[in-house]
Amino acid sequence: MIIDAAGFRFVGNADDVGRLVAAGSFFWLDIFQANPSVHAAHLGQAGLEGVDIAWALRFGQAGRMLIGPQRLRAATWISDRAGNLVELHLIGREKCIVTVWAGEATELDDIRQQFATLAAGFHDNLYQAAGILLQLLLGTLDRVTESLDANLDDLQLCIDRGSDSGDFASVSRRLRALQSIVASFSRYSSAVRTAMIGIESLPDMDVRGAEELNDYVEQVEDIEEQLNERRRWMSDIMHNFATDIAQKQGEQINRLTLVSLLFLPVTALTGFFGMNFDWLNRPITSGESFLILGVILPALCVILTIAWLMRQGLLRFRLRPSAATGPMPESNDARLTLRRSSNIPAVRPVATSGLGRESPRN
Repeated sequence: MIIDAAGFRFVGNADDVGRLVAAGSFFWLDIFQANPSVHAAHLGQAGLEGVDIAWALRFGQAGRMLIGPQRLRAATWISDRAGNLVELHLIGREKCIVTVWAGEATELDDIRQQFATLAAGFHDNLYQAAGILLQLLLGTLDRVTESLDANLDDLQLCIDRGSDSGDFASVSRRLRALQSIVASFSRYSSAVRTAMIGIESLPDMDVRGAEELNDYVEQVEDIEEQLNERRRWMSDIMHNFATDIAQKQGEQINRLTLVSLLFLPVTALTGFFGMNFDWLNRPITSGESFLILGVILPALCVILTIAWLMRQGLLRFRLRPSAATGPMPESNDARLTLRRSSNIPAVRPVATSGLGRESPRN
């Protein structure tokens, strides 16, 4: 598409670009859905050399910028409406600016309209036109930050509602991909700052052009800071999730420790009666012996253990009233809570009863 003071329109063929260059008016040539076999002729008619044509049609490059006398080249990114980054190559020459990218034409309709409205005031000033166009293209990255915010909200929601690790892993993969984008944009920001050093001394560089390019640098730094802020937010969320997982694992370990502690005396009795001493090997056949040694004695050991733990303040029964009936002092819904004490400083979480309910956190 050709964008100039007359508006924007589709290019019929490469000769249309050549005629526009011969007319001497400043214009922007926007090539989308780039195809090397088709668009090399358009780039050649725009006055680009073979090296620049090959560079413009080669995608997968790192972000960079180069500014010279009547020459500007940048490999940067724009965002589509879904918040996905699209690589864009921009080349500026004396009478035109060329952009090459792969995407839907409608993604930049608003920017084309704005550029056409401002084109009459450029007065063939390459640096001013390039600075304004780069700022307009940079504005599309707001969609990336919005997409990143939405993903971070989804991640935080997964943690708050206690979603399984599969949901968390899915969101984390998307965020790690966005984190690589943040790192790439940071390198691009550094390249832009380097390219802007001493641009005021370039031939044909006027005050307006330098101002627009410096404004672009500031906006790039703002976007970089926004992306870094989201990355820090993501790191905090991931850290909080890891901490939450570790806490839940600690609670499970403490519950298992409590159950093992309750049945430890029974295990000791089992080991005692399993010894191979002669007087222990004699058969005990009476029902009374089984009732005393096999039922009452283990149960009594468990009861005494619970009583001792309660006396030490390590274990207590907590009554939880039913939600439908309100507080009831004689509710049977009791739970065991493992409390912190000076004797067991590492025990913090709440244990559960045999019903398997999760205990509340203090």
